[in-house]
Amino acid sequence: MLKTNMIKEICILLIVTSLVKKTVPALVGQSDIPKCSYGDRGSLTATCVNAYPNYFRSTTYRFDQLDETVLCLNCTLTTIDTGNFDISGNQIRNLWLNNSRIERISPKGFMGLIFLERLYLSYNKIKSIVPTTFSGVKKIKYIDLSHNQIELLVNDGFLELHSLEELNLESNLIQTISVSAFNGLTIIKTINLGDNRISDVNGVFGNMTSLNILNLQYNRITTLKGDEFLNLTGLLELNLANNNLKNVVLELEPNNVLKNLYLQNNLIEVLAAKFLKGLHNLENLDLSNNLIFDISIRTWEKLFQLRRLNVSYNHIGLLQTGTFAGLPQLELLNCSHNNITEIKITGVFSLHSLHALDVSYNQLTDFDYVGLISRLPRLSFLNLEDNKLPCPLEDEMARYFEEDNFKYILYNEKVGSFKCVDVPTKSSLKNITEPVIATAEYMPSRISGAEVTIIVLMCVVFVCIGFLFYMQYSTYQHMYSNRPSRAMSSARLVSSEIDNGDDSYLQG
Repeated sequence: MLKTNMIKEICILLIVTSLVKKTVPALVGQSDIPKCSYGDRGSLTATCVNAYPNYFRSTTYRFDQLDETVLCLNCTLTTIDTGNFDISGNQIRNLWLNNSRIERISPKGFMGLIFLERLYLSYNKIKSIVPTTFSGVKKIKYIDLSHNQIELLVNDGFLELHSLEELNLESNLIQTISVSAFNGLTIIKTINLGDNRISDVNGVFGNMTSLNILNLQYNRITTLKGDEFLNLTGLLELNLANNNLKNVVLELEPNNVLKNLYLQNNLIEVLAAKFLKGLHNLENLDLSNNLIFDISIRTWEKLFQLRRLNVSYNHIGLLQTGTFAGLPQLELLNCSHNNITEIKITGVFSLHSLHALDVSYNQLTDFDYVGLISRLPRLSFLNLEDNKLPCPLEDEMARYFEEDNFKYILYNEKVGSFKCVDVPTKSSLKNITEPVIATAEYMPSRISGAEVTIIVLMCVVFVCIGFLFYMQYSTYQHMYSNRPSRAMSSARLVSSEIDNGDDSYLQG
């Protein structure tokens, strides 16, 4: 059965028109007449057009259990006063007041909406949220206040919202957040403060251990001292992209679960050793579009779960494999659009989990792919396009990887893009027709403890065998030195007898 009786609406049209003219002088003509109507059967949505602040209490439309969602179109609400939505018998769960020209919300402005769960207030001109604004609406789970003109978040502005899970304050004019602005948000999971004018967040978030996602991108934050997010142990994603960050130290409690950290489009030049403290579960780190020119070998210390690292669009000049050796789970490394002139093979550990390496749009003029592959045993994709590599390298690599399922890109196929330098390859490039010598420089990993033990035992055995041979040889020498003396005595005795003149036996 349809919710709205269209015949009844027509009958009371003149009465409603006269009431509207008394309350809203600006309304002109039939098209501006405010009314609410039920949508398609089963939609559970009532649409109210041209409504003014007191209309919802004065309309003859009856809001009941079928009106779970109320959508306000072309409304001019200006000020929401206490009791404007105190509608008898309503069970409204979703209230859409987007683009309704709201400038101010009085305390208890939504009193009477006891079933309300989702409130949409975006694209208005709201300047502040005062304490007790949401008194009487304890079931709200989601509030959208984006694209308004809020400049200050005062203490206890959301105090009554104990069931709130998501708060969207994106694209306002927020400069200051009071220390107790988020009091009462005990189970909040997502806060979006992106695209504001925030410069300091110290002490703002306190012990919001239920918070999973915090968006602070497109603000004016310049420094992180380390403890701004210390107690956010439930945080899964932190977005600090597009700020003015120069000095960054970020620390969380050891039991944190942060997996995604976005720091792209800032002014970071140096990554200090241990600039990320306690982020043992971090999987995705984006540092692209900064001013980074050097990376310390201790930068990534204890980031044991890091899988994706993006340092593209920086000023890095040297890429050393040993710098990333402490990242055992690293799968994707993006170093494109830097000033890298050399890939240097350093350290003794291999990057066993790295599958994709992007060093495109750099200044490489030579490339020891054999040495690199020896350190990246699982590498399956290598992007080298738009470097200054010699043209013969293409044929060499084609022959070298002929029998491997290995994808690499040397040149951009677009018309007019840079291809290669027509010069002979340098001696540092390996001749693929010669066997690769397994020197210490290209050993895929260091000798294990078990192998060392076996080598030591073998050396001991060889020493023992050599000692036994030496003892046997000494004994033999001693015995041999005694035999010749007796033989010489007998020979001399026979010789003396011959010399005595007894030579009769010679005549016989």
